[in-house]
Amino acid sequence: MKNRMWKDSEADLDFLNFNYLAEQVVEISKDDNLSPATIGIYGDWGSGKSSLMKMVKKSLDTDEKTLTVEFNGWLFEGYEDAKTALCGTILDEMHKHEKRFAKAKNKIKALLDKVDGGKLLSKGVKYGLDFLLTGGIGTVTELTLTGLISAVKQKVGDVSEDEIKKVVDALKADDTKRSEIKNFRKTFKEVFEECKGERLVVFIDELDRCIPDTVLDIFEAIRLFLYVPGTTFIIGADERLVSYAVKTKYKDIPGHDIDISKEYLEKLVQYPVKIPQLNESEVKQYITCLLLQNEDLDMKNVAEALPKLSINEEFTIDTVKYATGKEPTESVKEAFDLSNQIYSALATLMKGNPRHCKRFFNTLMMRIALADRRGITLQKKVLAKLMLAEYYKPSFIDALMKPESKEELKQLEGGSGEATFTALKDWGNDEWLKKWAQGEPMLSRIDNLADYFYFSRESRKFYSSNSEILSTEAKRLLQDLLDSSDSARSKAVESAKQLAPAEQVLLSNAMFDEMAKEEEIDNKKFKTYLELSVGLNQQKETVVRIKTLPVARITAGIVGQMTAFVKTLDNETKGNLKVFLNTNSKLSMAINTVFK
Repeated sequence: MKNRMWKDSEADLDFLNFNYLAEQVVEISKDDNLSPATIGIYGDWGSGKSSLMKMVKKSLDTDEKTLTVEFNGWLFEGYEDAKTALCGTILDEMHKHEKRFAKAKNKIKALLDKVDGGKLLSKGVKYGLDFLLTGGIGTVTELTLTGLISAVKQKVGDVSEDEIKKVVDALKADDTKRSEIKNFRKTFKEVFEECKGERLVVFIDELDRCIPDTVLDIFEAIRLFLYVPGTTFIIGADERLVSYAVKTKYKDIPGHDIDISKEYLEKLVQYPVKIPQLNESEVKQYITCLLLQNEDLDMKNVAEALPKLSINEEFTIDTVKYATGKEPTESVKEAFDLSNQIYSALATLMKGNPRHCKRFFNTLMMRIALADRRGITLQKKVLAKLMLAEYYKPSFIDALMKPESKEELKQLEGGSGEATFTALKDWGNDEWLKKWAQGEPMLSRIDNLADYFYFSRESRKFYSSNSEILSTEAKRLLQDLLDSSDSARSKAVESAKQLAPAEQVLLSNAMFDEMAKEEEIDNKKFKTYLELSVGLNQQKETVVRIKTLPVARITAGIVGQMTAFVKTLDNETKGNLKVFLNTNSKLSMAINTVFK
């Protein structure tokens, strides 16, 4: 196999077999009876949302009556108002295709002038007065000023009464922003009435990366200005992050059992399309196709063969043979062999997430390339096996690097119940590691394991911390775990259970790293870290991490937070932790209380 890496972006070829999802989205987009419509393509970070949207756009671009527009809100974040940017982007594209919208070109130009002149948007939308502008909770004249201020503050929170009064005064003036917004929507609607049969489909992606204000700005622009017959909006997002964004602005109403974020999303997005998590056979198919891209094969034909497989039909070497018309080479067989070795573990560790799988192989190829430059050959199967443990049990790899661990590794591979461990004492009874160790290839037979460890360390230098390679959702959870209230930290611990196991390890390690950076370790944060550890079933890994701290940094208060955690430990792990803590004589009273 060649050692090419893969671009971390939407794919050109459909190795995920999303064709059936794309066809459904295209059908909704082209159904004029459903317009205007908003389609939500929901999926976890890295699940393939952008790739699916690219497939849909490619199909729609073949329809001469449909104009597609792509908008990336993240690119405008911090530089320009997202509402203005979205409206401007759409109108610019319509203006470029003036032959298609020839009958309404003057109206399009007038709308562009409003956007470019900054006359369209006001603080009213920012403060939640869009509900008033569109009749959501009444009109300005129907509410007393006191009632209006109360309604806005309940939905928005942090805004002064003086600011609200200024906006209300502007709305009551003859030449108001309210009429401008209504006129903009009216004119935009007339464009499609005059250009009958023309469709506009807007793809909005990368919302996962945007701050809550930007997410809401984009939604409000759709709802206030652009949602007219002839338009369809396709939004790619992690539903959990969008829900979080809504909740930051629109607070739940006290005394009412209403989930504001759910109500908001259900009203805005009429057609949710959820990307399913890949199962083991789908992960195997996907990673095999990635590896086959390094071969001299027509991968377009391979991708086109995938939808023809029945649900329970396996993707095999014969599938590739018939799709390409070529007999499989040795390197093609090696690709299948490698995927057979690791697909099950990847499906579990990465929770079927395509981006995580791709990053795994990019890291593998990068380490092989680094070794090649030093004149060292690393075997892919050996490196892949080590990387699986590194992703899930990183502290075990640190222990395995010690020269005295080689003989103990052989005992771990042999599965002897009478084995005794010193260097690997924290891992001898770990069921996952036992299964991992006993699978091929047997690492104790590899003479140059030190080379693999060396390039493992070299590769880690590309990241300055665990937190930098977390997904957007995991980064938000990390922030809540470190900076929020007790209730928010508890919710974050529960939410972390939904992450892929590999990401759970990164999140836990990132929290420990950030916590350990502080001059004095915060007791509450440490308690939350232990709760996270128990929730994610990472107690052994956590004990290993705690033992990396200088024992002088551990206070009696920190030991006091360990009571519930210690009760979840097996006797051997519990004893190891107690021995470590006892090296600080100042902790003896606290230790005796916790380790009863």
